[in-house]
Amino acid sequence: MDESMNRRPVPCVIPVRGAVPIPGSKSVTHRALILAALADGESVIENALDAEDTRITAEALRRLGVHLHWEGTTVRVCPSALRWVSPAEPLRLGNSGTSLRLLMGLAAAGRGTFVFNGSARLRQRPVGPLAEALKPLGVTVRYLGEGPCPPLALETQGLNAGQTLVDASESSQYLSSVLMAATQARGPVTVRWNDPVASFPYVTITLKMMAEVGLDFRRQGPNEIVVPAPQRIVPFRMEVEGDCSSASYFWAASALTHGDVLTYPLSPDALQGDCRFLDVLDAMGCAVRWEDRGVRVQGPDRLRPVDVDMNAMPDMVPTLAVVCACADGVSTIRNVAHLRIKECDRLEAVAAELQRMGVRVEQNPDGLRIQGPPRHGAVIRTYDDHRIAMAFAVLGLRVPGTIIDGATTVAKSFPDFWDVLDRLVRQSTADRLDHQG
Repeated sequence: MDESMNRRPVPCVIPVRGAVPIPGSKSVTHRALILAALADGESVIENALDAEDTRITAEALRRLGVHLHWEGTTVRVCPSALRWVSPAEPLRLGNSGTSLRLLMGLAAAGRGTFVFNGSARLRQRPVGPLAEALKPLGVTVRYLGEGPCPPLALETQGLNAGQTLVDASESSQYLSSVLMAATQARGPVTVRWNDPVASFPYVTITLKMMAEVGLDFRRQGPNEIVVPAPQRIVPFRMEVEGDCSSASYFWAASALTHGDVLTYPLSPDALQGDCRFLDVLDAMGCAVRWEDRGVRVQGPDRLRPVDVDMNAMPDMVPTLAVVCACADGVSTIRNVAHLRIKECDRLEAVAAELQRMGVRVEQNPDGLRIQGPPRHGAVIRTYDDHRIAMAFAVLGLRVPGTIIDGATTVAKSFPDFWDVLDRLVRQSTADRLDHQG
């Protein structure tokens, strides 16, 4: 790797102004690939996110016997006649926790033994609650290392009818994985869960996508769903909506620099809970306006501090934290203890890197208290975490001397991030020169 590509200085640009195209949603792309693999024929996914994590899911599906053809942002998915081919080698999933959890459910709906492994960090990310939820349905999970984490072997002869209880307090993906897989069981499955569920809006995404491809389920109460099974998935064509998580970095850029940024294509009807981050920015003083193409965010002269429960949109925490670092007062981010088992311990990482820039940060078990402003730029460690890299790149637009060490990790979810940011910087600089002229 060219080391100059992995260490990126961020130019200080105030304000940023322009229109920013946003790639397809990572969450929706993952789920669309899983549902297409379970269908009865070839499905077509348009505006799919072509990034490291979604490619990991696609490659794992290929190794299970699914035929995929990826051309640009369009993916054609043709399921295997078998469910599934048991690969001779483990399915290696890098550091993609989403791939691991959703693919465990998909594998459980087949027959055979499937071994999952990944990076050193993935081998620290627990899946015990998912394994326990699959157990009453006839699935055995054996941990091959220091569990309950990968490497693991999942043994199945298909999913039995019955009922199961999912502990989704660490990850909503446990619940999403069981719900999609349950449609392929030998008979109806009752899926229950206890509160709290981490990031429940992602379960809502799963259920809406299941309904979109014609799958049936019945809510029996606030914490119970009955899934009739087995169900057939008719081949489908689906367009993936723009990724609100990716858009959030440019909303934050506008907030931090008193800017004016339009992100597109996005809709107020988006499935993703991360779009609610706009409400937080509104509370901090930003002007938010939906337009035909997308959403426009205009940054205020002064940012107000907030005290906010971010459990429903934890991926937005690094982005919110850098905005809070420039607010007038103390901000509190709460109810996100599960961020400690993400690509890195995101609470620890955000606190450490903000402190490196002179920001006062107090860690709580489930959140952060932040009081800025940043006093100087710094070389920012990314911990091989795409969201840390992108959030601090945005802060660098306001704080001179910021350098991102580990810049290429953005490939996990937004491979073109640096090109898009560079275009916005050039556009903003040209706009400022035009106004001065």
